[in-house]
Amino acid sequence: MFNQIFPNAFGLDIGDLSVKAVQLKNVSVGHKRPEYKITNTKSRILPSGLIVDGEIQKPEEVRSEIQKMLSSKEKGEQPIRGSWVMAALPETKTFLRHIEIPKTPEEITEKDILDVTKKHIPFDEGSYYFDWQYIRKKDETHTSILVGATQKNISDMYTYLLESLNLGIIGLDIEALAIARSMITASKQYEGEARAILDIGATHSSLIIYDHDIIQFSKSLPFSGELINTIFEQTLHITHQEAEDKKKELGFGYDEKHGQILQLLSQTIDNLVENITEAIDFYQTRFVNPNNITHITMCGGGALIKKLPEIITKKLSIECTPGHVWKNLSSKEQKDDGGEYLKFATAIGLALRAADNPFATNDTI
Repeated sequence: MFNQIFPNAFGLDIGDLSVKAVQLKNVSVGHKRPEYKITNTKSRILPSGLIVDGEIQKPEEVRSEIQKMLSSKEKGEQPIRGSWVMAALPETKTFLRHIEIPKTPEEITEKDILDVTKKHIPFDEGSYYFDWQYIRKKDETHTSILVGATQKNISDMYTYLLESLNLGIIGLDIEALAIARSMITASKQYEGEARAILDIGATHSSLIIYDHDIIQFSKSLPFSGELINTIFEQTLHITHQEAEDKKKELGFGYDEKHGQILQLLSQTIDNLVENITEAIDFYQTRFVNPNNITHITMCGGGALIKKLPEIITKKLSIECTPGHVWKNLSSKEQKDDGGEYLKFATAIGLALRAADNPFATNDTI
């Protein structure tokens, strides 16, 4: 039986308006495909204003909310008693990109890495932490690396929060990596085709491009579930909860009789599609040997907004459908949950890393 390096470790996704936790047990045997058993899943809504655009404004209140979630026994829940955690840093405060260096691995120095990353990382020099990993030697003269970076104040902020909860930190993952770990089929080789993951959250969305067996880059998008709620609230003059209910009931399924709101929703979708198109064009024109994106996999709570996948499919001429977040656990743990757990994609990806060897150098996801 495989013994986890960090017993009872769990993944923790801290968002602006909610926190989610997933705990898995590694039950792999021998050299078979890794298998994981679901031990616990939890979530809790956060009051607005505690975390804003990934920045923790009220750490003591956030700490209290996380403690309540982890210890909760409501509705027959079991508390999470693990003392080790794998957490994610907010997408809007991180950077991730595949970069090619015109040298062999043996020739590359730390200075080469620093010089290359400075040209790409969108943060002020000295204000960020960064890490990198060899992907492969592309040919006799080039090497591929995956570079990740985050702002120092954000990383320190989340580290302090987790330590104040008496949790041992296995690592702070970039959100895009955690999402891809749960949404990309681990056992499949995508020959001659690329995939995109569209994560639609409560306060932000992101597009992740996956090609040649690695994440190529990720991009934040100005679209969210709360943006749709605001349109409903202001146009129909209803409460926030009523807007949330309308979004779940009808989504983008309005007809010509609802002129003003249909127009606003159409503009919002057009802006989303335009941003996705720009990201895809950027990948197709700026990266080496890009494959065509043949499918967009959706996750996040917004992935279930009615008519949204169909509209994106039609406008982009690329099939866009909600994904399956449990597919990389095992055949026994496949859940037909109607997409209820799509909002747990990040937490599941973190839990997978926590339950496996989190320091594996050959795992670029």
